[in-house]
Amino acid sequence: MVILPFMKYGDLHSFLLRLRLGVASQYVPLQILLKFMIHIALGMEYLSSKHFLHRDLAARNCMLRDDMTVCVADFGLSKKIYSGDYYRQGRIAKMPVKWIAIESLADRVYTTKSDVWAFGVTMWEIATRGMTPYPGVQNHEIYDYLLHGHRLKQPEGCLDDLFEIMYSCWRADPVDRPTFSELKLHLEKILESLPALSEPSSIIYINTNLQEENAKELMEDDEFPQIDTVLDPNEIIQVCSHRPEPTVVTVDIHESSETGYRYILSGVNDEHQASLVRTQEENMSLLQPTHLQNGRQWSQASTLPVGSALANELLFADDSLEESEILL
Repeated sequence: MVILPFMKYGDLHSFLLRLRLGVASQYVPLQILLKFMIHIALGMEYLSSKHFLHRDLAARNCMLRDDMTVCVADFGLSKKIYSGDYYRQGRIAKMPVKWIAIESLADRVYTTKSDVWAFGVTMWEIATRGMTPYPGVQNHEIYDYLLHGHRLKQPEGCLDDLFEIMYSCWRADPVDRPTFSELKLHLEKILESLPALSEPSSIIYINTNLQEENAKELMEDDEFPQIDTVLDPNEIIQVCSHRPEPTVVTVDIHESSETGYRYILSGVNDEHQASLVRTQEENMSLLQPTHLQNGRQWSQASTLPVGSALANELLFADDSLEESEILL
């Protein structure tokens, strides 16, 4: 029997997914996300120093304590290595192919640098708040996708320096990948460059419109972990809290008893400067149907310009299964 401490927030992937979907009542700033990555790097640094391979590092296998400390867990596939610092598996098994290094997919060889690859994917999960890696790419396509030099795309809003660290974990030659000690130092350097948080907890609790019982039903739904949709791999990932740009037309009416003229603020152009239209028509519609203003078409039915992205057109990650049966 193995007794583990209670983890209030459960696994990291579910926590991140709740944040992205608005189910959770917390707002987690970038500094906390970076700390999540640093905590995982510390745990993996310890494992590698003891000559252990995890082989299944992912956000779903990291647990979150009540003090927002991340602990590496789920050692079902971990192995103790002795000479040569590598492990070769020779059986058919279900493995999380989207987290597996390219050399492990090709030759069934695992090293500490294979865990480094998985750590880079885990960083991407954290940066995207729980998106599924390689949106639009199926499990059986992963090896060819990687072999042709493709890698995970930079997430929306991700710092360039942070993505550079991720990308270094996915170098084709394992020797060129950083160690966990180096990764920890690089991440700490980025964290130091950001504004310091005012409180140790650094978590802002907000009210949500989702009732607690509805949130529980959503989390218990079998489709919850696969709530993302299939994407073309060449598409750019957008933040799922995408909001349309402000497009409401401000209207101000000035009446004159002497002339009877009305001046209407008819729109805002690209330089945010208003133009006035003078009219004597008392019943003139303030937003004319199909009125073209500064190259944009407007309608009375909506204050959004024609062609704006609808809610059902927003981009998410794919819903492919995390595991696939491969020869290892």
